[in-house]
Amino acid sequence: MIATTWITKFWDKIKMFRYTQIITFILSALMYFSVGRENLILAFAFYFLINFFCDMQMPVFWSSIAEAVDYGEKKTGLRVSGLAFGGILFFQKFGMGIAGGILGFLLSHFGYQADVEQSARSLTGIALMMTLIPALFHLAVGLLMKKYLINNEYYRDIQLALAQKQA
Repeated sequence: MIATTWITKFWDKIKMFRYTQIITFILSALMYFSVGRENLILAFAFYFLINFFCDMQMPVFWSSIAEAVDYGEKKTGLRVSGLAFGGILFFQKFGMGIAGGILGFLLSHFGYQADVEQSARSLTGIALMMTLIPALFHLAVGLLMKKYLINNEYYRDIQLALAQKQA
């Protein structure tokens, strides 16, 4: 995303990743509590902002995998990029399968019925699945990323060490 490229020129990408997770959490929670059934424009505004900040996270997510591979090479001498990217892709697919099952369970739990007018309970459940439930995961990731140690400065040190090793 263009905004990510521009922001990471001036600011540490891991801090940006962490803060966009927290911002996404806040926006999602605000959306749940402030958007009513008649507020379509407000719903679209929140949806746009939430997706804007989520999209900012993707380039950092994928670059962090490559950085972790470099970190591992510096620490162990082994470069396992295929294993790292393959493992990420496998667990993404696995997670999508699990998420599909959870989605079906939650829709059933909230009483969703296809092709009929939805009950207040099912509409609340759908709203929760679109806002607060993902918000909690964004909050968890934002907090967990405090433990991630490969920031811009540390990664430059890793690159320098690997370049010296190869020279």
